Amino acid sequence: MTKSKFNLGAFTGRTAKRLILYIILFSVLITILSSALQLYVEYQDEVGQIEQQIEQIQNSHLDGIAHYVELNNPVQLQLLIDGLVKLPDIERISIIVQDRVLQRAGGVVSDRVIDTKFLLYPLDPSKAREPSGTLHLVAGLDPLYERLKQKIWFILVATAVKTFLIAAFILLLFQYLVTRHLNKISQYAHNLTLNGHAPALTLDRMPARRGEVDELDTVVTALNEMQTRLAQELRLREEAEFDSRTSREQLAHMDRVTSMEEIASSIAHEINQPLTAIATYAQAALRSHKDDERIPSDLQKALEKITEQALRAGEVIRTIRQFISKQSSSRSEIGVKALLTSTSHLLETLGSQYKVSLVQGVADERLTVIGDLVQLQQVLFNLLRNAMEASPAESAIEIWVEESAHESDDRVSIRIRDRGCGIGSEAAKEIFTPFFTTKKEGMGMGLAICKTIVDAHNGELRFSANEFGGCDFTMLLPQGDKLDAKPEAKSGAKLESDQGAVS
Repeated sequence: MTKSKFNLGAFTGRTAKRLILYIILFSVLITILSSALQLYVEYQDEVGQIEQQIEQIQNSHLDGIAHYVELNNPVQLQLLIDGLVKLPDIERISIIVQDRVLQRAGGVVSDRVIDTKFLLYPLDPSKAREPSGTLHLVAGLDPLYERLKQKIWFILVATAVKTFLIAAFILLLFQYLVTRHLNKISQYAHNLTLNGHAPALTLDRMPARRGEVDELDTVVTALNEMQTRLAQELRLREEAEFDSRTSREQLAHMDRVTSMEEIASSIAHEINQPLTAIATYAQAALRSHKDDERIPSDLQKALEKITEQALRAGEVIRTIRQFISKQSSSRSEIGVKALLTSTSHLLETLGSQYKVSLVQGVADERLTVIGDLVQLQQVLFNLLRNAMEASPAESAIEIWVEESAHESDDRVSIRIRDRGCGIGSEAAKEIFTPFFTTKKEGMGMGLAICKTIVDAHNGELRFSANEFGGCDFTMLLPQGDKLDAKPEAKSGAKLESDQGAVS
């Protein structure tokens, strides 16, 4: 079914309502001003006519009235003022002689009047020029106001009809020339996609002549050009993001390999130490039970140590292999406690070398984060290694894990605090800039890669100086579902702090 070009939306939209309001306000303002001017002119004209009648009475009849007063002829006086009181808007005429009303015609019925008095002088020049009486005229203005009031109502009704017709015509014209095209432009913009396959926007109207392009044509041209540019920029951005992601993965892999070169010398020690212990405990077991049929307690402890060291050696080897292997990013829910433990194993030798210890505090051991285990291990490894290098001997590096303090922020906070020499304010501004370093032999890529990895996890890596003169690095990572509580765990446990294995 074809939609009509004229619809109710043309009269109910916000623009239409404002247009109607402006038309009405402007029309009312013009009507008030023009009507007030017109009424003022008519009022002045009507009052002028009344004053002309009074002046005519003065010029034409004042001497006659004075003559009849001088002759003391009340009959002629009454006939004369009875005729004058019939003039338009003249309501009462009185003749006053010696403060006494000699003759009167008509009566005052208006609240608003023009009150005029004329002195009557004798016509005989031989007599003294003293007034023989007073002619008192009262002209009513209420009829004039009634006529003006009726005219006001006529003007208002005529203006209302005229305003309605003009507003309706303008709205219909506005809807046909503008609103329907704006609706089409709005629908096109709402359905706009960046795939570049949508047809160009066209308006259902006569094509503009050359050099006569109006505002709607300009908007249509801009939208079509914008869609084309956005599609091109989107393709370029996707290509750039792909290249950037590939470069980040390459840099991350190079950084992991570089890090492993630094601890390569300790791998042999980490593997050799448990193997040596295994051999020692095995020899002790053989010596202890060579001629004894019973199993002594020492043998039990030795066997437990053998098992413990063998598992530890396997865990170290497995973690190192996973750390240096180049794998694609795989996001999953990772237990924070397990993440800290696995990373701490990689740093045991460095901890012994720098003589620092790790102190872990986890508010809730059920907390998990969403991310790639190897990449997050890399970030923690780099941050903790930097903290160890900056910390004095026999100091502790604190790792505090808790949920974000903001209720609306569903993330886990992992804060690493050292008591080292800290970073200057100027260097702090460039701390995450690639190739910026304060180390003599550093490449300046460690923290930059760490920030890139955290950002790729929809997280945030922050730096601040602490009150001990050292540095605080805080990772905010998306929180996953909490792990199931252990049967022996108690709800509402306080913040736990355990001394790490690094010494």
